[in-house]
Amino acid sequence: MKKWKEDIKIIIRTLKMVHKVSPGILGMMLLQAAFTSLSPFVTMYMSSVLIDGIEAKMELRQLLFLAAVTVTVTLLVHLLGSLFRHYVNYLWSRFWAKCDMVLSSKMMEMDYVDVESARIHRLRQQIEDFSNTGGEGIGNVPYQFRELVERGFTVIFSVFFVLSLFTARFQGEASGILAFVVSPAAAVLLAAAVLTNAFAGMTFGRKMMEKSHVLMRQATEANRIYMYYLENHIMTYHTGKDVRIYNQKGLLQEETGVMLDAGVRMVNGQVRNEAKYSGAVAFSTVALSALVYLFVGLRALAGMIGVGELVLYIGSISKFTDGFTGFVMALTQLRTNNDAMRVYFEFLDTPVRMGEITGRRGTTGGRGITEGRETTEGREIIVCRIENVIPCDCDTRQVALQHEVEFRDVSFRYPDTENWTLRHLSMKFRAGERLAVVGRNGSGKTTFIKLLCRLYDPTEGSILLDGVDIRDYGMEEYRKLFSVVFQDYQLFSFSLAQNVAARTEAEPGRAAECLQRAGFGERLAKMPSGIRTCLYRDFEETGVEISGGEAQKIALARALYKDAPIIILDEPTAALDPVAEYEIYSRFNEIIGDKTAIYISHRLSSCRFCDDIAVFHMGELVQRGSHSELVAYAEGVYCELWNAQAQHYADGHAHL
Repeated sequence: MKKWKEDIKIIIRTLKMVHKVSPGILGMMLLQAAFTSLSPFVTMYMSSVLIDGIEAKMELRQLLFLAAVTVTVTLLVHLLGSLFRHYVNYLWSRFWAKCDMVLSSKMMEMDYVDVESARIHRLRQQIEDFSNTGGEGIGNVPYQFRELVERGFTVIFSVFFVLSLFTARFQGEASGILAFVVSPAAAVLLAAAVLTNAFAGMTFGRKMMEKSHVLMRQATEANRIYMYYLENHIMTYHTGKDVRIYNQKGLLQEETGVMLDAGVRMVNGQVRNEAKYSGAVAFSTVALSALVYLFVGLRALAGMIGVGELVLYIGSISKFTDGFTGFVMALTQLRTNNDAMRVYFEFLDTPVRMGEITGRRGTTGGRGITEGRETTEGREIIVCRIENVIPCDCDTRQVALQHEVEFRDVSFRYPDTENWTLRHLSMKFRAGERLAVVGRNGSGKTTFIKLLCRLYDPTEGSILLDGVDIRDYGMEEYRKLFSVVFQDYQLFSFSLAQNVAARTEAEPGRAAECLQRAGFGERLAKMPSGIRTCLYRDFEETGVEISGGEAQKIALARALYKDAPIIILDEPTAALDPVAEYEIYSRFNEIIGDKTAIYISHRLSSCRFCDDIAVFHMGELVQRGSHSELVAYAEGVYCELWNAQAQHYADGHAHL
């Protein structure tokens, strides 16, 4: 009983979610189900009336009237059912489109530390596995809901139309077998047979579905791997070069063939499973049909019912059996689907903690920097400060120099792990400076930047802007301070202008200027549609493929377009050739302008133009100073790294 209550709660929550995604779809499905299930009963009832009229030798005029009414009512019910069906199909298509957006929207608003977590990746993969293998998940619910209510209406209508068969009293005289058939005992036995057949169909159907789900779950892993190869290696042109150069066709066919064999075994198991249980249901249904025909026929022979009623009763009993079995199977499907919905809701229920303003002044729900503290004098001061840092018509350099960022004993580790990525980091830097962050891979450089941009919150300690914990600022307002080119930046199959502006509508002249400053001007001049040229060929046949170095310049132009006062570059020249890299370094101050710049690199020669260099090692800040100061300390990490890379330097510049 506890399991039933839990399942019902999940089903109710799922239906509420369906309504939220597509308001009105469940109501329209309810109406469609009512008219769809009513339609055959209307036909049977009107046909029985017409047959009884013929048997009673009605006048032709009356018979024609009954025929006209039968056709009109049947046509009206059918048209209404068809109208609702077409509208439901329209809502359903919109529902499917919105389903993916629910998960995508959650993924985009989720805390970044959760986006990177293994738990979220596992949940998202499970959601896809449920959908791809068995069609389970929220997309399956409207169909099963429609089946449930349609079969439920069928049961109600069939009981209504057949009830008089079991409650009627025989007024005449009968002997032999007819005397038994017209007795209440025979009606009770037939009702028991109908219910027994219905429960048998329900039991066999439930077992068939349960076995079917077991078979599909067994094939989930094989299906996931097959879809991975299909989507990422076979059906995409990005891997076509490697497949041909290294003759990987045989490898891919062999690997996907194993997965296909597993799928074939699952299908064969499904066929045997359905044959086994469907045969049992068919035998039970045929036996019941013979019994019903015999019972109703004998009652008609005894004069207890008319020929028209015979048609109505036989059809209604058949509909009852189908409706009852279908109702239970739809309910079983919904309950089985709860396994997928539990994963779905666990994903959606992941809390978004960083969207809240949770600093020392309490929680305001993350509604923005102005709301929530406007009644507090301290809040008004903070609003003034944060807005002064955001680009305006005033001198950005002079404004930026008023502010200071401080990491105060900051430590960070990822959720569900015990290893510290950063430990006891304390440092300050003033806006307007050039700060380089260097160290070996895994030393904590990128984590430092993600903490600064508030993609993560510290596990311990705090980060302050002008002495105020950054968690006291509205998330959106705070992030306006930063333009970042991450090492794993992403460009999209949109136009060049949209990639630079990071929005649908871009200022073409401004985007072109930023591309020119980033060193992309010569390539831009060769673009077939200029700033409106589409990148890549995923959606446009005329899309342009770009090199890694060109993509990196576009990413830099995007950071310049945002025009935030603090620009952060994480290995910004990793994909550039030596000439382009030297050009970026030599024009760095011109490119960045008067903005604060934080530069991350493992190439120490590229950091010499910075005012200040912070050296990270194993998650700790171990050195800080200018290049000349750090390289003079022979026992320091910086000097060790410098000497290790010195063989690659020529004339003070890196040519890697």
